[in-house]
Amino acid sequence: MKKIRSTMAAFTLGAWLALSACAADYPARTIKIIVPFAPGGGSDVITRLLGERMSADLGVPVIVENKPGASSIIGTDALAKAAPDGYTILMTNSAITSNPWLFKLPFDTLKLTPVTMIASAPQLLVAHPSAPFKTLKELIAYARANPDKATIGTAGAGQLSHLAAELLQKSSGTQMTTVHYKGSGNSMADLIGGQIHMSFGTAPGFIQHIKNGLVIPLAVSSADRIAALPNVPSVGEVLPGYDLTNWFGIFAPPQTPKPIVDRIYQSVSRSLAHPAIAGRLTVEGFVSAGMPPAKFDKVFRDEVVYWQKFIKENNLKID
Repeated sequence: MKKIRSTMAAFTLGAWLALSACAADYPARTIKIIVPFAPGGGSDVITRLLGERMSADLGVPVIVENKPGASSIIGTDALAKAAPDGYTILMTNSAITSNPWLFKLPFDTLKLTPVTMIASAPQLLVAHPSAPFKTLKELIAYARANPDKATIGTAGAGQLSHLAAELLQKSSGTQMTTVHYKGSGNSMADLIGGQIHMSFGTAPGFIQHIKNGLVIPLAVSSADRIAALPNVPSVGEVLPGYDLTNWFGIFAPPQTPKPIVDRIYQSVSRSLAHPAIAGRLTVEGFVSAGMPPAKFDKVFRDEVVYWQKFIKENNLKID
């Protein structure tokens, strides 16, 4: 037994020394950012903006790999199983805090390493021009008169867009048909094609389509209107108390050394401060955050507890 304990201790020490050496030289090669959603959605847009600036800042290529599916679980699982060396990180959204209470996960969410919150953005409810409603009030009136007739798309079961749709129905006393996709980009494609009436998604993914007249904005999910769409009301203006905001954050694998976490955070912070990306985020409807690891860790853990209570009280289940 003593020999086994000695061998295990030596192995642990060796692993720690190897990680410490990697941290001292980090980064020395390409960094991969996993996006657990399909291309074209809000997470994808912000990640590609950030990756360009981080590459310039760190002096190594920073590439984006989309791994959509299972309400972001597939991509997050890949991150959870990656080496804790800083060369594979994850950009995801706040759905990571609700998934533990809606799905049986192949990983422990709370063992992931929060690095930084990058930005936040409300959900945006938009409709196809042919929909039998053009405003939120008209939608509510239509849905009340026609239960289950209105179709609403989401970025996936368990995603904030799903929770936003559920809360909208509960707050307005309506019943709609919810259609889940593998990311807001896929939901948006069907919406533009007229296969569904409307969709919840991140503002960045919809703003250009609004400008092109392909979709009609009905409301934003935050308590207040946003600068990028000042004429679009908040849901709370029609349904007082309604307020949901989506955040986007970077995570590293479990047990990633603090020096590597700090290095990634510092690069992200410098990238967010660059005028080119800061201005673009505002135009796209984001509010920049750049939150330090310790603060983000607390926000992350607090939201896991919040969504546990919300989902239980509202008896939300994934069919």
